[in-house]
Amino acid sequence: MNRLFVVGSGIGYSLSPKIFGCMFKLFGQEGCYGIVDIDRGELKDIRSIADGAVGFNVTKPFKEAILPYLNVDRSGIGSVNTVKVDTMEGFSTDGDGLMFDLSKSFGNVEGNVLVIGYGGAAKACVNALKRRFNVFVSGRNAYKAGLFATEAGVKPFCGEKVDGVISCTTETFVPSGLGSVDFCYDLRYNTPDMLKLGRRNQNGLGMLIAQAIYSYGIFFDKQFDKSEFDRIYCKLREAL
Repeated sequence: MNRLFVVGSGIGYSLSPKIFGCMFKLFGQEGCYGIVDIDRGELKDIRSIADGAVGFNVTKPFKEAILPYLNVDRSGIGSVNTVKVDTMEGFSTDGDGLMFDLSKSFGNVEGNVLVIGYGGAAKACVNALKRRFNVFVSGRNAYKAGLFATEAGVKPFCGEKVDGVISCTTETFVPSGLGSVDFCYDLRYNTPDMLKLGRRNQNGLGMLIAQAIYSYGIFFDKQFDKSEFDRIYCKLREAL
């Protein structure tokens, strides 16, 4: 039996067990996927928790806190959402998941984009967004946002005109000076308070699905071509 799980705090709502359960069926594999909901102080026991598992996903608020318990961080950004247990290597599929679903949701968007937030998910998103956009960062704490922007090689938001907004926070925040935007993507998928700022708005369910497919590939050494990835994504969206 292939055991997987997601570790985080306050994550009883997670759809990851259903997503991975569907993938097990699609690929004809036997497996189970659970939720490990722990406090930060319990994270030190992650190796014993993961004993016998193929791998696990990492979500809030542990995407950065997990790093000391890994042998290798393959993310390149200090934010991990996917861990292979046999080698205790960490990876990030959040950025690729976001970029895939941005294209699905809004087409070939480009220009200036504002990222709201400066946590582990924001790290992955900014790193990926830099491939296509001019990126600005804002958050509730201006100092932390500025420090994050500098470390990420982007700019703090100072009222510039942006084409889109990517919200990476657990609580809704809108910076002052933000004008109208074309699109808004809120990584949250489990709240009725989704941020809606643009002419086009989307929640993070598609990103959750896409990053899970990338994670599955890491866990089981599978590579998907574009058509197969699209097929799996569509099957999973239909199932949710």
